[in-house]
Amino acid sequence: MTPPAPPRDPGPPSATAPEAATPSWSRPVALVVAAAFFMENLDATILSTATASIADDFAVVPAEVGIAVTAYLVAVAAFIPLGAWLADRWGARRVFLAAIVLFTLASLACAVSGDLVQLTSARAVQGLAGSMMVPIGRLIVLRSTEKSELIRAIAYLTWPALVAPVIAPLVGGLLTENLGWEWVFLVNVPVGAALLIAAWRVVPVLPRAPRARLDGVGLGLVVAAIVAGVVAFELLGAGASAVSGAGLLVVAVLLVVAASRWFRRVAHPLLDLGAFRIPSFRVTNLSGSVYRAVVNGVPFVVPLLLQDGFGWSPTEAGLMLTWVFVGNLGVKPFTTPLLRRFAVIPIVTVSTVGLAATFVGAALVSADTPPVLIALVLLASGVFRSVGFTAYNTLQFADVPPERLGSANTLSSITGQLAVGLGVAVTALVVRVADGALGTSGPGDPTGYRIALVVLAALALVSVVEGLRLPRDTGAALRSPSR
Repeated sequence: MTPPAPPRDPGPPSATAPEAATPSWSRPVALVVAAAFFMENLDATILSTATASIADDFAVVPAEVGIAVTAYLVAVAAFIPLGAWLADRWGARRVFLAAIVLFTLASLACAVSGDLVQLTSARAVQGLAGSMMVPIGRLIVLRSTEKSELIRAIAYLTWPALVAPVIAPLVGGLLTENLGWEWVFLVNVPVGAALLIAAWRVVPVLPRAPRARLDGVGLGLVVAAIVAGVVAFELLGAGASAVSGAGLLVVAVLLVVAASRWFRRVAHPLLDLGAFRIPSFRVTNLSGSVYRAVVNGVPFVVPLLLQDGFGWSPTEAGLMLTWVFVGNLGVKPFTTPLLRRFAVIPIVTVSTVGLAATFVGAALVSADTPPVLIALVLLASGVFRSVGFTAYNTLQFADVPPERLGSANTLSSITGQLAVGLGVAVTALVVRVADGALGTSGPGDPTGYRIALVVLAALALVSVVEGLRLPRDTGAALRSPSR
């Protein structure tokens, strides 16, 4: 059967046309966007398991392959604002479909790369596609969903960010060991093709914003700031050069200040910072970024604790980490009723405190701890992180008016992407500093990893402080059906 032709893009809405009612949410659209999220999130972390094999094939040291990881992270974070502008200019549906095609082709290019330069270039193109695919996909869901249905829609979009980093080490290890490192990328080809067909059929056409001129100066400042910030996090986390990392971080802050001042001066800025005046959005994207950083640091440090600290094999550590995944998915059927029944702020508070407690619990386990007890700690950690992550992701758009959804989504995507890099970098930095200060570095000594888990627990508790100052009725629109 021939698939129906996609609806024509109507172009910018007429100034005199009546505003159309926001449709109820679409489960197929949310599932398609969630699948795109999963492919991008998995690809962002899966390469680390294939680093040694790639280094052997390219005759380089494993540390040099890190440039391919950094190129991807830089491209994803740096070009999010450009993707938002393209969505306004050419239509979100059109750019989303193009991003899937580009991501799939770039994955194929990664798999057939003959040297590190080719691989790094292909990874940068992958990152460019990811910078458009993920934020624009979420924008499509946000603009076609009523506030009262936002909890249910965001629940679908949250699980990829929770599940992908947890299962990436296991999936990447199995593919690399049994099929070769090329399959870490080749697996995206059939997935991307199926995703493109599904998206072509179900993703709706949304009205485009008026075609403002691209703010080239603003784009340059944002790209430079994000590149400096991501590279600084990588240097600090790897311990390659603390001075260079700190210097780049200062440069990134200065560029952010310059960009902020520029955006206040121009008529059509690349980024509209007005969403930060909304308390719930500001808290969930500043304090909430600390929470996201903490969540993304755990899949990095726990496998190292089990392998380097306790002598487990990579497969054993990967299988144990899947209990976090079980907790993530096991609680999913209950997150939507929970957020509809109770106020969001108490849910965020309880889940964050519970998450911090599981980090302390993980820090207290030893090589003699029964595996079932470790599994229970990680299972509980998965439950708390799933509830808190969903609550944060839902609350951030609860009070954002429709006309600010595009800019708010862009800002949220940037802060979220930076939080991923910050979480891993800070965790690695704590481990390195702890080992250096205590002289405990080396296989069989889990001290540095235990200290990192305690630090992550403390940061998790810090992240909830600002949220406690929000009004008690914050996010009430999420529980009240619109009339």
